[in-house]
Amino acid sequence: MRVLGVSYGYHDASAALWAEGHLVAACAEERYSLLKHDSSFPRFATRSCLQLSNTEPTDLDAVVFYEQPSVKFTRVLASAYQRYPGGIGQFGRSMRTWLGEKLWVRNAIVSQLGVSPRKVLFAPHHESHIAQAFGPSGFESAAVLVVDGVGEWACTTLAKATRDAAGVRYQIIEQAEYPRSIGLVYAAFTAFLGFKSNSGESSTMALAAYGRPIFVDRIRQVFHSQRDGSYDVIDDFFDFDQPEQALFTQRFVTLFGTPRDFRRPLPFSALDSSQRNVSEEERYYADVAASLQQVLLEILLGLAKRVVALSGETNLCFSGGVALNCVCNAALMNAGVFDQFFIPPDPGDGGAAFGAAYWRAAQTSSGAIGRPINPYLGAGVETRRLKQILDGDALDECLSHPAGLRAQSVRCRWLEQRDEDACIDHVVEALLQGKIVAWVQGRFELGPRALGNRSLLVHPAHVESVRRLSTTVKSHSAFRPYALSMTAEAAGKILETPCITAPALKWMQTVWPVQEAFGEALRGGIHVDGTTRPQVCTREENPRFWKLLSRIGEATGHAVVLNTSLNERSMPIVSTSELALAMFTRTGIDLLAIDNVLVTKIP
Repeated sequence: MRVLGVSYGYHDASAALWAEGHLVAACAEERYSLLKHDSSFPRFATRSCLQLSNTEPTDLDAVVFYEQPSVKFTRVLASAYQRYPGGIGQFGRSMRTWLGEKLWVRNAIVSQLGVSPRKVLFAPHHESHIAQAFGPSGFESAAVLVVDGVGEWACTTLAKATRDAAGVRYQIIEQAEYPRSIGLVYAAFTAFLGFKSNSGESSTMALAAYGRPIFVDRIRQVFHSQRDGSYDVIDDFFDFDQPEQALFTQRFVTLFGTPRDFRRPLPFSALDSSQRNVSEEERYYADVAASLQQVLLEILLGLAKRVVALSGETNLCFSGGVALNCVCNAALMNAGVFDQFFIPPDPGDGGAAFGAAYWRAAQTSSGAIGRPINPYLGAGVETRRLKQILDGDALDECLSHPAGLRAQSVRCRWLEQRDEDACIDHVVEALLQGKIVAWVQGRFELGPRALGNRSLLVHPAHVESVRRLSTTVKSHSAFRPYALSMTAEAAGKILETPCITAPALKWMQTVWPVQEAFGEALRGGIHVDGTTRPQVCTREENPRFWKLLSRIGEATGHAVVLNTSLNERSMPIVSTSELALAMFTRTGIDLLAIDNVLVTKIP
């Protein structure tokens, strides 16, 4: 069975192809369009998935969309009716979008792919999330928790999933429907704190580390957990129906004060524990973020306990956009509520394209296999074109892109190493000298984390190099921390009480305390609260990157490196060798390693 899953229309448009019992390709449209969180039809992503699997559209047994547009439209209409006559302008704009485009998903898929309309199916949105969480978990049965903004109506779902020779079955236990949305409440606070909702939630999470949870009682007035594990959202404080405006109301502002001006940079620094020159106003916003994080954890912990109790299961799968909150994920793992915990590499809407494909595949016995997922599912790199560009005289022209990106006119030299070991030795030497290395190899990762195939690397002991990474490459806000990648063998020494076999640690889905003894040696990748967002790399999952980490360990005693995504501010992670080269020429990267080809700049 060959099933193509598709997600688009809200954010993070993606495609994923399931074939012969496992996921063979998956990627986000933004990697090709270069539009961060691109929501348009994933025509490049679908084309890439089909090419990677040598599949023609006519070979597909089904194309599955990740939600049910007609059901979602009823929610839009019902919400508009409740607001009438208020919000009539927003209603008109919404209707033009829905009647002009969003309702006609089947037509768009048929037109773009040339498949029969009978092959186009629609998965309930939260069932797509259930499938993406349970499918690759390896569990025979599990409780499943889905928490996001909103699908058709559901915002939170508690479910039970089982698998046997007959297939996979999902049982919805209970749901919280719109507007009782945990994800949208967090998005509203994100906007209040001066970040962009639906993309800046990671900044809210990072800011919380600088604050004190002293406003927990105030936040519980609008958003709080019940004793039975359910939760309440007091909707008078929020306005989720007009996303182009603030997601909160005047009553919210009366309670929490003036929203932070996004144009004013925050003075906090992940590399400076003293936090000097911070005003009371700036501390206030950090305290709100810290309080929000604590209340969110209370709610998620209550829901986890509830779904485990109602399902009778001891394993938990977690998905939906809120499952990207690494701080809460770590706390859930350590809560002792369940035996095992699984989060897919991309638990949000981008990964829901895979969930939609698995949802259909799981309706047959072939879907019951449930093989572990490998996150390296995007397109690979090739160096032939790269060498042609580097040998040419018009680098900036050759690297022009439809999105308007161009390389800078710099002179580069390249050298192809004789083998993998020679290349890795050269990269390790550069890292030990404090250089910033762009590391590109193999197929790019599924999801928002760089896991060693499209990465920027710095040795974390070189704090000034980390600062230079922020200013000359990433345009990275100083209050946001970086992450550490380490071998599985080193993790037991570096991290406190590690669960190094947990997939959440393999894919940067949690934060974890770093042993105090490593505080100085690894300072560049440690947040002010003493944690990092680890990638625990195994030889089996990424042998080349594991070898690089091991060589660093041989040289320093610590098989660990600072690893952040290979992208510039407001840009998606690069996908191709050409885009990596273009970024190399525009920024302060010192060395570009693409497979065994090393590129440096000529002064």
